[in-house]
Amino acid sequence: MDTIGVVMAYNRASVTTDPYLGACLDGILYVSKQHRQKTVIFTEDNWEMALQGLPSYCDGHCDGLLLIIPRTHSEIVPALEARGDVPFVLVGDSPLSESLVSVDVDNVAAAAAATAHLTLRGHTKIAAFCGNPELRSNSQRLAGYCQALESAGLPHRQEYLFPGEYRHQHGYDNACRLLAEFPDPADRPTAILCLNDAIARGACDALLDASVRIPEEISVIGIDDSAYATVRTPHLTTVRQDVRSVGEAATEVLLACIEGHIKPGYQRLIQTELVKRSTTTTAIPPAGLRRTF
Repeated sequence: MDTIGVVMAYNRASVTTDPYLGACLDGILYVSKQHRQKTVIFTEDNWEMALQGLPSYCDGHCDGLLLIIPRTHSEIVPALEARGDVPFVLVGDSPLSESLVSVDVDNVAAAAAATAHLTLRGHTKIAAFCGNPELRSNSQRLAGYCQALESAGLPHRQEYLFPGEYRHQHGYDNACRLLAEFPDPADRPTAILCLNDAIARGACDALLDASVRIPEEISVIGIDDSAYATVRTPHLTTVRQDVRSVGEAATEVLLACIEGHIKPGYQRLIQTELVKRSTTTTAIPPAGLRRTF
């Protein structure tokens, strides 16, 4: 046992500078080096192409595979399950099948903590800017949002859900849409939960371009604590996910799988942490003023 494979779909400029993939690979390579493992990285433009590459991933050179954020519609996971001859771990994904092994952050808890941060500050009208629908993290974070609303005794309002992707432009566009759909400040949401920091930064940019004060008029919170959080002011209140730790843990779990020490269905969740910065505050001003929390 001396080689592991890493499979990902990526078609942008740089894997190493990607806020998620770069940090995750750092963790994978660190643990691989500690265990004197060679690491082979397979990159494809999409998961359909990754499925076509399955024979090369399973040609006997790699003792096991790490699949980084496979899409829900991809057939590569059931194909690997059907083969049954190569151990694999899903990274940054929580499986639908109870037999799969995975390592991820606790996405439900992360979004619930972000939403609770807002409800505890008096916000009752909280919009959610969503991520990629084909990623399970999106549905999990939406579930956390709904859980926190229920805990606060607040209803789910369909008009407060804005579909999109985990990208800056989608955050910008959805903030513009929110302002257009709720032109009266008295009627619009007082806070926005963005399901990642790229969305949150885009939302902040659009609000500031429209002369909406953050957080005095609208609070914004993200999830990730990526470079987007502090690239410029205002710095984002967000929920930190330690992606490097996800990569490290996934590699440890894969090595244990290869040695036969992990049972099917094992799932490890990495805990997250609320990071309070400058984009959230109380919903109702005491004596005309509001504090930033």
